[in-house]
Amino acid sequence: MRYVLPAVIIVIGLITGTFGVLQKTVWAPDDTRTASVQLDGPGPVAVVEPGVLNLYDTPATLTATATEPDQEITISRTTKENADFWVGASDVTRIVGLAEENSLEARTLTGGEGAPEAGPTDAPADEAAADEAAEPDPEELATVPAPGGADLWEATESGEGTVSWDFDEDAGRTAFVIGTDGEQPAAAEVSITWPNDTATPWAVPLMIGGGVIVLIGLGVGFMSLRSAKRDKERRTARQQRRRKLAETGSAFAIVPVIALAGCGPAELPQPDPEPAPTEAGPAVTDDQIASILDDARTTVSGADEELDAEALEERASGPFLEQRTAAYDVKDASEDFELPPGIADGEVVINFTAATDAWPRATSAIVQDTEIEQTQLLVLTQSDARADYTVWSQTVLQPGAEIPEIADPREGSALLDPEAGGHRLPPNEVPAAYADLLSQGEDAENAEAFEEDAFSSRVRSNQASQREELESGGADVSFSYAGDDSQLTAMEAADGSAVVTGVVEAESTISPDSTESTTGTLTIPSPAADVIGATETTEDLTQTSMVVATWVVPAGEEDPIRLVGVNEVFTGATVGSD
Repeated sequence: MRYVLPAVIIVIGLITGTFGVLQKTVWAPDDTRTASVQLDGPGPVAVVEPGVLNLYDTPATLTATATEPDQEITISRTTKENADFWVGASDVTRIVGLAEENSLEARTLTGGEGAPEAGPTDAPADEAAADEAAEPDPEELATVPAPGGADLWEATESGEGTVSWDFDEDAGRTAFVIGTDGEQPAAAEVSITWPNDTATPWAVPLMIGGGVIVLIGLGVGFMSLRSAKRDKERRTARQQRRRKLAETGSAFAIVPVIALAGCGPAELPQPDPEPAPTEAGPAVTDDQIASILDDARTTVSGADEELDAEALEERASGPFLEQRTAAYDVKDASEDFELPPGIADGEVVINFTAATDAWPRATSAIVQDTEIEQTQLLVLTQSDARADYTVWSQTVLQPGAEIPEIADPREGSALLDPEAGGHRLPPNEVPAAYADLLSQGEDAENAEAFEEDAFSSRVRSNQASQREELESGGADVSFSYAGDDSQLTAMEAADGSAVVTGVVEAESTISPDSTESTTGTLTIPSPAADVIGATETTEDLTQTSMVVATWVVPAGEEDPIRLVGVNEVFTGATVGSD
């Protein structure tokens, strides 16, 4: 029996060391951990809620698999708020966290359940649309527009059959929208993969401890071998030493048990995104506005080549659409007529985005085109969360124009009420006041409210030249300008001033020399002659143009209003009197 104790100690040491080796080999944790969910009837769109990709340490990889291997499927990144507005009342499946360690929790909502409430807006109410929204058609809720590439998204990835998105950021309010064509199921499976902690802190201590225990066992065996040669009186002391060593072995034997006891299932982590914002955020990010302008530029350029007003409507609205469609008609009649400048193709130097959570919404951008040496201020509008942004106005910044400092585009700038007070003039009065300035010059009622600018000086100079030339031949000319307060945007700069874009309609009428017996003949200039289809007339000649202008309207009553951008387009000509 003297060799039993060494054998037991050695076996315990081998077992302890084996536990350590197994933790580095057979029991070694995988490099990654994956949680997935099979979707059954998910609806046309799925949303991965904020924080789900941050349940474990990032980078995380989100993967979506379509129901058919050749079906295009997309993942789009946006904020939760924008995702909710885009989904609206449509059927949706939301990935909200973990159901089990390797399983995602998915909740399918139908019939408008969980739809966000529409925010306040200054847009005219549409009672028919409101009635329709109050009682949504279940069949309509089962479909959405194809979600890939919507303007509301910050970025989109697409793939055939499967698509993945790598994410290595804080949770924030970031959500991901998954879908196919808007009619078929959003996805058959969604999975998220994270890197796994492969550390095995007990492995080396167990291997070292096992080796030490084996050495102790060998030492005890060696001592037992020597003890056999000792006399009987010392045998009692030997047995006491064995008991002490046995107690030591029991303490070591507890190690693997303790090690294994610490490997029980952990509580499932919960998503921890940023709280919902208490104020409206920016309408578009820097990446969004660049992508939107790229698409708009392509559409407008194609429409310009074909003079296709219908194609233009995909990315144009408001004064920009009116100016350009009128210019198409003129260009169709007059080959030498030059269309208005295209959308500047260059760096977005200022993302003058609005802080808003309502629709319709407007936002602005200043784009510098170094090739044509032109900087444009573009105003874009979006009618609803699913609509594409359209270019609402385009003005070319004047040489030396100074734009006031704006708010951080990550926060956005306030959209101002057209009648907002606290400025040199309310925004909605600026176009009419400027129109009066073009008509009356220094005699205009609010002439002192405006800083002298090159455009108005040129207009008045041209008026004087035309009058002098025509009156020398007996003809008469009149000019009229009218501000349109129904087409206007106003955004607040950081210093409290308002950046206002509005419309002034311009018209000139030339009347030939006329007496009781004779009427003079007018020579019609181009492109008016091509539009009318005649080079001479004995009737009144009326020519029209649309002026879109941008002003900086300072806060307070002291500083003058400054014209910073303008775009005048010839829109047509007629002969005869109304």
